[in-house]
Amino acid sequence: MKAAVALTGAALALTASTAAAHRAVVACGSENLGLKTFSDPQRNLVRLRPRATTLAAINRLAPPRPTPATRETGFQRRVWRVRAQIVEYKLERDGGVDLVLYDGKRSYMTATMPHPGCLSARTRGRRAIVGARAFFEGLCGPARRSWRPLGAVALVDGVGYWDDPRGQDGHARNYAELHPVTRVRLVAGCA
Repeated sequence: MKAAVALTGAALALTASTAAAHRAVVACGSENLGLKTFSDPQRNLVRLRPRATTLAAINRLAPPRPTPATRETGFQRRVWRVRAQIVEYKLERDGGVDLVLYDGKRSYMTATMPHPGCLSARTRGRRAIVGARAFFEGLCGPARRSWRPLGAVALVDGVGYWDDPRGQDGHARNYAELHPVTRVRLVAGCA
């Protein structure tokens, strides 16, 4: 019964977010858009089966310099799964939803769910990416332009991505991210 309610909520959120996407003009940005939307020429190099890891382990990775614009590193060629508290989330200017993840100790990281309108026909795993966002917002509420505190615990799957250091809220020490998120499973909260 609980699963049916969750699926119904996710389906309603997907319908609402799709309708809103058609009404709103989205500025998707251009910086590494192919990597961020999983539509880059090297997207087929990514292993889709998630590898479980921790935020602390990702935070310990040495960041490449300069920040890669292609899938140069092993981190970028895999879908990762982390268990973390979603401390807060926010709707970004490009229509994406940023999640701030925290491990309960000292490690933070950002995970991003792109706007469906920014995904191209070449986007790998498009259904999973759109579904993850619809599921999350369907249960936890739509993202807003200001940070929304949450506190839910989740398993978050996403493609490894290196961001440029810009002092973002909730960033990993090395600016590693999960971008795009391909799946969210709530363990506690938002149900």
